Amino acid sequence: MPAYTPVARPPLTPRFTRVREGRVVAGVAAGLSEHLLVDVRFVRLFFTLASLAGGLGALLYLAVWVMTPLAPGGAAPAGTAWPRRVDYLLAAIASAASLATLQVTDGGGSAVTAVLGLVAVGAVLALQAYDRGRGGGGTAAALAAGIALIFGGVIALAVMGDAAGTGGVVAAVAATFFGVGVVVVPVIARLARSLVQEREEKAAADQRAEIASRLHDSVLQTLALIQKRSGDPEEVARLARGQERELRAWLFDAAGKMPGSADAVPTVFAALGRAAGEVEDLFSVVVNLVTVGGECGFDAATEPVVLAAREAMVNAAAHAGVERVDVYAEYLAGELAVFVRDRGAGFDPAAVPADRHGVRDSITGRMARAGGVARVTSAPGEGTEVELTLPVGEPLR
Repeated sequence: MPAYTPVARPPLTPRFTRVREGRVVAGVAAGLSEHLLVDVRFVRLFFTLASLAGGLGALLYLAVWVMTPLAPGGAAPAGTAWPRRVDYLLAAIASAASLATLQVTDGGGSAVTAVLGLVAVGAVLALQAYDRGRGGGGTAAALAAGIALIFGGVIALAVMGDAAGTGGVVAAVAATFFGVGVVVVPVIARLARSLVQEREEKAAADQRAEIASRLHDSVLQTLALIQKRSGDPEEVARLARGQERELRAWLFDAAGKMPGSADAVPTVFAALGRAAGEVEDLFSVVVNLVTVGGECGFDAATEPVVLAAREAMVNAAAHAGVERVDVYAEYLAGELAVFVRDRGAGFDPAAVPADRHGVRDSITGRMARAGGVARVTSAPGEGTEVELTLPVGEPLR
């Protein structure tokens, strides 16, 4: 038999990452192209044109670069029909446009603009070194060179001071914050991503461990018992029904309504499910429970309905001579109704002796005392249906 190979499934909400293959500077445009399913040429043109607006495109590109992780691998983005040199030309135009618009807006002169260009080159070198991660001497040298250019430019702008005018002072302050951000923010972002990834991996591992524990304590133990008692079909069927009921409750019940949870809310439907399970275990029959409508709280007012329904299930399992009992419960328009039906021997309700208290006291009398109504419909050979109705308050929210 060939070995089982799990199928890798794409995540429901894919994360945005920068693309390693086919990148020009940092893979931001290629990553956006892959994530948004847009031609990468349009993305690069957008950043280039946005850079004409006071360097907005370059700042946006830098912000995405700092805050977005680099994908471990991946193919080159689609839509790269034009020559590669065009991509480099667009990057150069965006850089020059950002510096030119900056010179025009701050009035710091060509010297300030040149220093800011060196700071930008240092930022690119430092961020690319961060992308390469722990590497050899080349990575460390690139990071050191980038940091040196950044803070060298900051010092140069500070030395220029008043000679560069107000624009020079503003540029010095902005370059200081920019340099510190380029050096510190990538480290903080990487630490934050590592913490999030570690937390997600721990949650997944805890969930797998919980599932494994549940399966070991329930399914595997039941299978072992079934193997030991394979000669007793009734016992095997009882074990299988109990395990199916427990597994269904674990898989499909709402987390906030699981019995035993801190914020568990007891409901009539849950109580009926427990009663049906008890009858199945006692009489080795199948009780098929169907519930419709909103949840109704299980308290002293609604407990008689559950007890009467349980008695009707017991009567059907003990006297009808059937292997299946159907239970239908609904809570609609402020009324709780439960129907218990079997297709067994049936009986004549009028011929029940006066000393038999099962139907008279445990079903009809109990419902009457609770303010509800019980109707028993049966005939010999036609099965029995017990209808229980009780007006109750608002459903649980």
